[in-house]
Amino acid sequence: MGRTEIITITIDSELKAQVEDLIKPMGISIEELINHFFHWCINNPREAAAYLQSAQEEQAGQA
Repeated sequence: MGRTEIITITIDSELKAQVEDLIKPMGISIEELINHFFHWCINNPREAAAYLQSAQEEQAGQA
């Protein structure tokens, strides 16, 4: 495994609260969730690319 880096992510406070409520029963933090998502992206690059493209299109449609 490579070295650890610290990143800062700006997120809407309401969205953050919703995610915290969602993951609280799982016993994981937002940091752990993000780490899991990054690993999923690396381990499933085609699925991740398709999901991210779809999410980007959905977000653009809402703008």
